[in-house]
Amino acid sequence: MSGLSVIHAPARPVTLADRYELAEGRVLLSGVQALVRLLLDQHRADTRAGLRSATLVSGYQGSPLGGFDKEVARLGPLAAAHHLVHRPAVNEELGATAVWGSQLAGTLPRPRYDGVLGVWYGKSPGVDRSADAIRHGNLLGTDPRGGVLALVGDDPACKSSTVPGASEELLAALHVPVLAPGSVQEALDLGRHAIACSRVSGLWAALKVVTAVADASATAVVGLDRVQPRMPLLEWEGAPYVHRPTGHLLAPQSVELERTLTPRLELAKQYARLNGLNAVTHDAPGARLGVVVHGSARHELHAALTALGFGEAMPAPLRLLEVGMLFPLDDEAVRDFAAGLDEIVVVEEKGPFLERLVKEALYGGRATPPVIGKRDERGAPLLAAHGTLDADAIARALGARLLARAERDRAADTGRGA
Repeated sequence: MSGLSVIHAPARPVTLADRYELAEGRVLLSGVQALVRLLLDQHRADTRAGLRSATLVSGYQGSPLGGFDKEVARLGPLAAAHHLVHRPAVNEELGATAVWGSQLAGTLPRPRYDGVLGVWYGKSPGVDRSADAIRHGNLLGTDPRGGVLALVGDDPACKSSTVPGASEELLAALHVPVLAPGSVQEALDLGRHAIACSRVSGLWAALKVVTAVADASATAVVGLDRVQPRMPLLEWEGAPYVHRPTGHLLAPQSVELERTLTPRLELAKQYARLNGLNAVTHDAPGARLGVVVHGSARHELHAALTALGFGEAMPAPLRLLEVGMLFPLDDEAVRDFAAGLDEIVVVEEKGPFLERLVKEALYGGRATPPVIGKRDERGAPLLAAHGTLDADAIARALGARLLARAERDRAADTGRGA
């Protein structure tokens, strides 16, 4: 452009307040700060939709969410402007009980809000000791205009806890849907989906936040339109099912509430399917090996594939299913993924949890390839069930499978040529 000068508009000043106040764009957040931003964004989305909502936050501090309560407390006037009330609890179960009660706000005469979002926070031992309160609260259920989000801090490497943490087994036993973000961005996005899932299903929804996500810092794209939940409809006994929470927890009402867990869990499963929370992100032509992964192990898996020499120039010869909602697992998505495969490897920390769910989804179906993970087809250890999974361990396990498969393919080609 000879003879012309280009005038650049001055860049907008970047401030620390952007992490919570910038309406759209890119901000720098820690994993814990993303969880705080999530609550503000949910209120903004509710307000835009014409819903008068409030948020009650209660729980007990602990690794890896040790700074969450402090971040919420620092909001000050911003919390008041978004009708967010924080009441730290003496222990985890009292916090869960308070959050349980938030879903009954709509049953009170002349309620101030259309719905109250209840948010519980604690680490995996807190889930253990709060199991009774969570079981009661989840059976009672959530208001379709409120919902409950359980922020569960899991410390798989025992970085700052007395025992390694993995809460999905217990949460599933309590019939609580579990979503597993693997990054700061996913904490924001899957958090919005968890709240929407809770509202449509009438169940609490848990966000499994491991240390690697809570302690991370990264830039994330923010904006209310980034997540636009699609709500499923389920016909049950002649009408669309809509859960209405109740405080009556004695038989026969409690038995009837137990019966409603069937449509509620089905709605959670349909939510995952409708919103693509479990997606095939890579599918090489003619792939016969499938890999299923969730949470922060996704990033270790990608690093492992890079270490093995796979990338854009030479894509990995496999099909990859990345799972955002661990429980209830969308069995249709798993069966579609397995079609045409002759082996599936499940990559997960601790467990086997997801591995068992994948096997259950495939059992008795049309496509039933062998599913391995913690152990291989001979029963020998493959991926450790203790500590954390790093890229090196995954590369060793997958590299051996890919090498053996390549050798079998070469032998088959040689035989056909002869």
